[in-house]
Amino acid sequence: MIMDGDDALNKQELDFFLKGNTSLEEVDGKKPYVWISNNAWKDIQKLNGLNESWSGFVDNLLKHG
Repeated sequence: MIMDGDDALNKQELDFFLKGNTSLEEVDGKKPYVWISNNAWKDIQKLNGLNESWSGFVDNLLKHG
């Protein structure tokens, strides 16, 4: 609430972290690792395009996972 009052809260990120990827659309590609659940892979795909701070997340996961 303090961050929201200071206009420092990214509401789009907060909504994503509370709910995850709620779209009914299928994601591109097959999950790269067995330890990632199908829902987690869907969330990761959405997170990667959420905003500029998360761009490249999937590439880094594939490179260093």
